[in-house]
Amino acid sequence: MSARQVVARVLSGVSSLMRRVGIAEGAMAKQPLFDMFKIIEGVYIGGVHMFKDTDWEMHPDGDEALTLITGEIDVVLRVDSETRIVQLRAGESCVVPKGVWHRQIVQRPGMLLFHTYGDTTQHRPFKESEETA
Repeated sequence: MSARQVVARVLSGVSSLMRRVGIAEGAMAKQPLFDMFKIIEGVYIGGVHMFKDTDWEMHPDGDEALTLITGEIDVVLRVDSETRIVQLRAGESCVVPKGVWHRQIVQRPGMLLFHTYGDTTQHRPFKESEETA
């Protein structure tokens, strides 16, 4: 079974469970909040519907793995005073190193899976005056 088939099966199961417990799919918050996620041995695992750019975040306790299932996003990494952009397209992944400030710019809405270690994520707002490239 391909990764896309596994994700489709999981999402189908989540939708079914939500219907059984009386939660309308549209009632759950979309990105930047998570639809459903799990914590497995200190790692937060979940999926996000990406339809708008995000603010900055940083994970001081461990790396974050991102896999884009559908859509197109640019992951902007701030390392010291340098900015690096990783273009993610459907089926591609990247790792955001521990302690690196980053944000996502949505080029085409889609679904993003994440694996984030720890619960100490820090956030700060993106300011329009900031350069991203």
